[in-house]
Amino acid sequence: MAWPIVDFNGARYYQGQGYTLVPVDGTGVAHVLLREDGGIMGGVSGVEQGPPGKHAEFDTKIDLTPLAPEDTTPDSAFFELITPPTDTTPGRWKMHLALHTGKTGKDGATRWNPLDLSTNPKAGWIPAVKTDLLGFELVPQKVAEVFYPGEIKNIGTGNANGTMAAIDIPPRPWPRRIRAQGQTVVTGEAADVRVNLLARLNGEANGNIVGRCVGIAQTDRLAFSPGKPIGPGSTTDDYDTIAAGTSATVHIRCERQTGTSTYTATAAMSHFNIEAWPL
Repeated sequence: MAWPIVDFNGARYYQGQGYTLVPVDGTGVAHVLLREDGGIMGGVSGVEQGPPGKHAEFDTKIDLTPLAPEDTTPDSAFFELITPPTDTTPGRWKMHLALHTGKTGKDGATRWNPLDLSTNPKAGWIPAVKTDLLGFELVPQKVAEVFYPGEIKNIGTGNANGTMAAIDIPPRPWPRRIRAQGQTVVTGEAADVRVNLLARLNGEANGNIVGRCVGIAQTDRLAFSPGKPIGPGSTTDDYDTIAAGTSATVHIRCERQTGTSTYTATAAMSHFNIEAWPL
């Protein structure tokens, strides 16, 4: 069907049948519903296309009202006009939601899989807080260890200085501080002999001292005081330490301090070990 054209008061019009709805509220909008002449109401078509209107805008923030699981209030949603539209600007709408929250679940058992924290977990490693305080990671468990020499040697006559033992320390993933323990007995061959017992780190003759006992007599029982001596060159924090991932050797030495004669020291009267403390 087509819209028939008729003349009315000297002007031409499309002719149609329909309804005119005028709102009782003066602020409402009137509606004119037309159908083509002879058509049915389900086939309503526009008489004339008006100009494009302004699009609607939605506020990005949703006003959400959470409802307790047992609350009988039904879930709901509606839009509130917060900025009315004009001929030149769009209207702005805000969504309001009222939704029930989920019920509290039952308590469960927490199981931590090492693969949750590391793609390459290792036996003995433990969880630790990351330096950025934003999570956990697996790190090696730091433990103190004690190491002993494979053998202790005698120092025979005729030696001003001698090494009684060398103690090897294998690498670990963390830095460590070294402390020497033990004792020996030196017997001088003259009254003027004075001998110190020293533990030297990574240098048999000139390594850093990590344990010492100062001799005062010809025949002397020397027992280590662990730790570094306080003096020039030994004040840095790493003086008596081993870096992470590094091996080391501690040499247990008797070194003559005064006198021109020599001395002896026997393995049978000696006992030594090295403690490695994690940092």
